[in-house]
Amino acid sequence: MAPLLGRKPFPLAKPLPAGEPGERFIIPHTQEAFRTREEYEARLERYSERIWTCKSTGSSQLTHKEAWEEEQEVAELLKEEFPIWYEKLVLEIVHHNTVSLEKLVDAAWLEIMTKFAVGEECDFEVGKEKMLPVKVVKIHPLEKTDEEASEKKSDGACDSPSNLKIQQALKKEEKSSAKVCAAEKS
Repeated sequence: MAPLLGRKPFPLAKPLPAGEPGERFIIPHTQEAFRTREEYEARLERYSERIWTCKSTGSSQLTHKEAWEEEQEVAELLKEEFPIWYEKLVLEIVHHNTVSLEKLVDAAWLEIMTKFAVGEECDFEVGKEKMLPVKVVKIHPLEKTDEEASEKKSDGACDSPSNLKIQQALKKEEKSSAKVCAAEKS
């Protein structure tokens, strides 16, 4: 990720060909390489100005390095706090959806907090005091009820053909139970 300049991504300098002879000037935090000291210093001067915005947090009036480091920090935090098994689930919810951001966040939160996901790691209670670390490998669907079968398209959903396929797949997945039938030790 690269910091924003005026709400637009600022492209990094194209990498120099490997093995090219001559002196190279490298900006430490981006690893951009320049052939001449003038190009290097011009870019360093631009990067030291407080005109940059962190793409992830929206923090503004940062230097390029500050914005770059903040983005790296947020990306690392997301990796730690948002497990990979939720990615598919959340992306399916938001893809081609036109409802408000608040409703999308609520829908994603509800899915994450109330249903298991394939690949999710959790503790399986055996007896009163024994817990086993397990990973969800399969979720068996529930049978359809008449009410669910007649359910109409959700508000704000897009009518594109690709979205209709996704919505059909989502409805099948929504009907799955939170019951985990197969688990394996982590």
